[in-house]
Amino acid sequence: MFNQFARAARLAVLEAARDAQNRAAAEVTDEHLLLALINQPETTSAELLRQAGVTSAKVDAAFRTAERKAGLSDAEAATLLRELGIDLDEVVARVEQSLGEKALVGVARPRRHHRPPFAPTAKDIIRGALSQARSLRHKELSNEHLLLALAEHEGVAGQLLAAHGLSYLDVRAQLAKAS
Repeated sequence: MFNQFARAARLAVLEAARDAQNRAAAEVTDEHLLLALINQPETTSAELLRQAGVTSAKVDAAFRTAERKAGLSDAEAATLLRELGIDLDEVVARVEQSLGEKALVGVARPRRHHRPPFAPTAKDIIRGALSQARSLRHKELSNEHLLLALAEHEGVAGQLLAAHGLSYLDVRAQLAKAS
């Protein structure tokens, strides 16, 4: 499958794995994939992200906020808790009031010397990127396909992109204009 990746996309996936390893993350996630796209300034994807105001600092902040909520995006939390009448922000605030700030953040893991595995979410995004490339009849998977897949996903990265005017349809339209 990796042979279907354009050079920049291959580098982005490798950079995401390196970033996860450097941060001592248990898994490579959509956070690392999005950061890797931002960190390739010469690509169309990075330019779209820059124009929309999506920065590494904003990605970090969004994922730290989600981490406080056990890794759930607002959309995921709403879906899981809506029927129960539970306000996740209120629960997080009460737990942190009782047990301290970041009480719900996972226990720190020892730094690994090998690359962490890809989380199911990251694998879904990469599969989604392949699907985007196929649906557009492109021979190679590019960073733009990764960005489309991130925008289509309901996780934290997708939520952050949508908040910056980069919903799936917006990204697709802007990429069509850029090519």
